[in-house]
Amino acid sequence: MRNLLLFLLFTSTVIFTSSKTATAQNYKNQFTLFTDNDMYIDPNHDRYYSDATYFNFTRAADMNSISNPDIIKKTIEFEFGQKIYTAESGHVYPPYHIDRPFTGYLFGNVAWNWLYKDEDALKFTAEVGTIGPAALGEEIQSGFHQLFGLYKVVGGSGYVKYGGWSHQLNTEPGLNLRLDYKHLLYRNDDSWFDIAANPDVWLGSTFTGASAGLQFRVGGLNQFFQSAITNTRVTDNKNEHMNHEFYFFILPQVNYVVYDATIEGGLFRKDKGPVTFGIYHWVYQQQFGLQFASARWAASAIAFIKSREVKSTALGDQWGSIGITYRFGKI
Repeated sequence: MRNLLLFLLFTSTVIFTSSKTATAQNYKNQFTLFTDNDMYIDPNHDRYYSDATYFNFTRAADMNSISNPDIIKKTIEFEFGQKIYTAESGHVYPPYHIDRPFTGYLFGNVAWNWLYKDEDALKFTAEVGTIGPAALGEEIQSGFHQLFGLYKVVGGSGYVKYGGWSHQLNTEPGLNLRLDYKHLLYRNDDSWFDIAANPDVWLGSTFTGASAGLQFRVGGLNQFFQSAITNTRVTDNKNEHMNHEFYFFILPQVNYVVYDATIEGGLFRKDKGPVTFGIYHWVYQQQFGLQFASARWAASAIAFIKSREVKSTALGDQWGSIGITYRFGKI
């Protein structure tokens, strides 16, 4: 976590120094690069939710097309990326050391955000993706490790054959829908502390479940309809004023997991793969991190800690997430 915090402090200092003297501007579009890795938290761990890279493009909608007077802003997002799941390491020999199935998850989605004057925020996401060899998890992890001189990944076509990747889940495409909601519960008069309810539900052939959490923020905050916490610092209104943000947040969540194809295999496949496991339906997850946002740039560093989710010898999981955002399309 120290590496994550140092990264965000350095990045936000550089960005703020370079932008603080500029005239405030509003932008209609933004591009964000996210990278997740468990080594951001502990360099000695490379397991379970091992790595992810995904790209997000967000655009503010034309408010002249919004007929509901309670809606103050609407945005649309497009996202594409890949997540990689492994056992206790990418260098294991089956079957004894596989405590979580090997698989990639390659996905693309589109999301619509509705932001309300009372600071309710509603987001609907439709996603298509695939698990198994079609997700290219083995190829990406093997190539990455070879490029940077990391330990040898073992698998069907990796450095060493007949390892964990040779026992990955079978391919199954999936369709998944998700609904996220934020509701402001409290904000103090000086607007440096707030609490929000954060329930969400997801339904699909890859992931099905629901969660409930409370989000706490402390620092320089904006309202939800113009905040990095809801990914809504884009606008089509040149007169909208958005302050810089720099805050710490925590988000404890309780998840009820109905189905997880990255652990149980494809929902509609009879032959799901050589190694699958059952799941713990009740899973606790804790997020905490820092978020900085200026007019054009933003950066985030978030730590995730999750309780056990696989009915095997696998332990709980932890990873870090780093995000860098650039806004463009001045209005």
